[in-house]
Amino acid sequence: MTTRLLKFIRSGDRAVWRYALQTAIATPLVAAWLAVSMNSGNCKDLLAKYTYKDTQYLVSLVEDAAGLMEAMGDKAFDQFAQRNSRWLNSDYYLFVYTLDGSTAFHPIRPEMVGQNVMDLKDMNGKPIIRQITNIGRRPADDASGWVFYLWEDQTQITPSWKAAYIRKVVTPDRKTYVIGSGSYSIKVEKAFVEERVKRASRLLQSVGKAEAFKRFHSRASPFFFLDSYIFVLNEQGETLVDPAYPNRTGRAVVDFQDAVGFFAFKSALKKLEQDEEAWVQYLWPKPGNSAPSRKLIYVRKVKVGGEVFIVGSDFYLATPIWLRV
Repeated sequence: MTTRLLKFIRSGDRAVWRYALQTAIATPLVAAWLAVSMNSGNCKDLLAKYTYKDTQYLVSLVEDAAGLMEAMGDKAFDQFAQRNSRWLNSDYYLFVYTLDGSTAFHPIRPEMVGQNVMDLKDMNGKPIIRQITNIGRRPADDASGWVFYLWEDQTQITPSWKAAYIRKVVTPDRKTYVIGSGSYSIKVEKAFVEERVKRASRLLQSVGKAEAFKRFHSRASPFFFLDSYIFVLNEQGETLVDPAYPNRTGRAVVDFQDAVGFFAFKSALKKLEQDEEAWVQYLWPKPGNSAPSRKLIYVRKVKVGGEVFIVGSDFYLATPIWLRV
């Protein structure tokens, strides 16, 4: 490491570090270290909202890779292609797309580079690449988000849910990409459910109930994710959108009692009398099991015209029943 570079590093100035990255001062290895160091502060804030270590690791991996691209542009691809490295190993790899859906980098399927894959869909017909590139169309240079899709894991008999964390990247030459990485082992986070319910609530307010309800029912929409989905109730606790029973409406879930007799939805509606959103925990067996597991409901109260809707989702917690949320 040169004396000049050591001086830059010791300065602690991010602008100076970025200059070092964008010139020939830093070797590829040092460039990677600098990019990760520059990005670590912002990444800590992002990781704080996630409960599970595997989620945090995936976010950190992609954010650090994005920092490297922001400094080095597509020269960072050489780093991402190094086998048995942090960027490419038996558990993780990175992919990069341009906003028109063309593959810029893919170490597992290098033949895809240069191909436009915008029409690629998952097992439910979900337009995966379109949803990925939509994150890159958001105004912030560091926009990020999650895409969940049902995909064929080569090690399994049936398709599995994959969660991909995506980050928008603007390179030094002002090219815009989206970079991401995915995992089949990501657990459902409260943050995932809250984000989807809030997105569904905004959609309901912007397009109205007829169009929004149609999208909530579609398995190709962002509103089916990791075996969870969006439901909509009226103020009386009757279903208006009920993907668990797609051919029925008006089911009175307000009368639902959990494994110990707790009225979970009635409790949620009671909380919404005072607040715009609510979390409620209850006990219910997972499919195929007799013992109850912890499940969480998240609901929001949404007003559209003269009507009030309760938009929500629920999911099983991955932590044991005796642990707190």
